Amino acid sequence: MLEFNATFIIAMISFVIFIFIMNWIFYKPILGIIEERQKFIDDNYNDAQNSKNKADSLLQEKDERLNKTLIESRKIVSDKINEANEKSQSLTNQAKQTSKNKIDEAKKHLSEEENQTTEALKSNVKDIAENISSKILGENFHIANVDYDIVNKVLK
Repeated sequence: MLEFNATFIIAMISFVIFIFIMNWIFYKPILGIIEERQKFIDDNYNDAQNSKNKADSLLQEKDERLNKTLIESRKIVSDKINEANEKSQSLTNQAKQTSKNKIDEAKKHLSEEENQTTEALKSNVKDIAENISSKILGENFHIANVDYDIVNKVLK
């Protein structure tokens, strides 16, 4: 059987005092160090998380600015292409109009020259016909009337 005597009580009191001393000397500082390390780890984790969030927001902002810049540059290029096409079309139309005007002027000039030449030929038809008749017949031949309708048909 188990006997309870004063040694047992002293051993129990010694053990309880030992636990309090151990708790006060070793466990509290160790727990403090553990809590301090846990706080350090938590702080660093929170800082890293905040840095990651900032980096993500900066990356998203950069992507948005890049997309916006890309859209703006595409719009600028498109506007410049449209402007160049319009200018090209305008210059082409001007060149066509200038060419048409020059061609019309040349046609008008040629028509005037044709009319002048035709009129000159009409006025000389009688003289030329008399010369040809004189050379063929051998005597002076005089034409009294010239039918200008026949001359016009021949010239056309």
